[in-house]
Amino acid sequence: MGLELYAKIEELLGFEDEIESLYEFYIGILRSWQPASLVDIGCGGGAFLLKAADALSLKRAYGIDLSETMVEKARSAGVEADAMDVCDVESRFDAATAVFDVLNYLDKEELAKFLGCVRSVLVPGGIFVGDINTRFGFEEIAPGSLVRSDERRCLALDSRFEGERLETVIDYFERSGEQCYKRERDRVVQYYHDIESLASACEGLELIQTFPLTMYADEPDKEVLLFKRV
Repeated sequence: MGLELYAKIEELLGFEDEIESLYEFYIGILRSWQPASLVDIGCGGGAFLLKAADALSLKRAYGIDLSETMVEKARSAGVEADAMDVCDVESRFDAATAVFDVLNYLDKEELAKFLGCVRSVLVPGGIFVGDINTRFGFEEIAPGSLVRSDERRCLALDSRFEGERLETVIDYFERSGEQCYKRERDRVVQYYHDIESLASACEGLELIQTFPLTMYADEPDKEVLLFKRV
């Protein structure tokens, strides 16, 4: 999916309460490790970094995102952020995060490269916290249709999970005149990853703990993963 389209539809998705809960869970994990510096990968508009910087009294809170629009939004909110890939980050941090499905947008080859780059931005003993959707989440929660709208926009999502992939077709309409709408269509793919493959995906980045979460149902639909650079 085009990243700039996601920047347009993000606030229409309506998952604010669930995302806030996930932010608090991440901060709870980070607090027990007391990092002085944090890089948030896929920082979006910077909401998580602002909360983390305040809650953890970070000396440096830095965000990166591939979307220029999101980075500008983060900067406007007072976040130090750049539009870049994690593999291009030269600074080193006590902790790194990738919040809300970032890992699921990577296939197995991309994920191995990503985790290798995450290891490179961490100091020895540094930690990485990320999350994935469980098989239950992919099979029972994610598939189906979702429609959201306001006075000038309409968003329709249609998702199917087959062959370890969740494919979502996105139709977005935005008013461009009194009776006219501009339409944008795209599709996005997320990939199911099991814990065992993640644990062995990157040498030198050890999976030390997992945390099952129930965000949308009574059964865990998300798993938060804690890695440590060794």
